[in-house]
Parts: sequence; structure tokens; C-alpha cells
Amino acid sequence: MLDLVKQFIEKLIAGFDKTITIESEVMYGNSKLEYALSTEHYMASISVLSDFTYDFFAMEIISGEDPLLLNMKQFDSIENLFTELTKDIISFSDL
Repeated sequence: MLDLVKQFIEKLIAGFDKTITIESEVMYGNSKLEYALSTEHYMASISVLSDFTYDFFAMEIISGEDPLLLNMKQFDSIENLFTELTKDIISFSDL
């Protein structure tokens, strides 16, 4: 399941005109996937657990103040997770 999420995230990010860089990607077996993303002025973190628990946050790199975007949910299907991932990554690219 996490391999599908990984493929989805990488394909989604590759499709953006604006530059989003994958700074790191770590897969913890079949239990957890984490990404660190960046743009020129912002960074984001994505964590996905095998039970569809999802955590996303984004903040300004220089100031390091409170997160600009924050989302934590647990989903009942991979399709709902993909919908939320798309929404959050689009919001991140628009910062």
C-alpha cells in the first residue's frame, strides 16, 4: 500500500510547473512513509502510516514560525487519502 502512496506522491509532484523538491523520502518497512518537501521559501512534511493515518504540515523555512498548513487525519480508503494528498500538495505549491 505504501508503495502506491509513494508512486502517487512522486507523480503528483512531478506534474507541477512550480518547483517542489523532494528533500528526503524514508520508508519504514510496510508501516510508515515520510517525505520532506521544499520550495524556495517553504518546507513541508508528509507522513503516512499503513492504517491510512496521515499527517501534513508546511511552514516558512526562514522564520520557522507556526505551521501555515496543518492536517492530521485517518482515512478509510486509499482513494480518500489520495484526494487529501492532492489538496494539501496543491495548497503547498500555492504558498
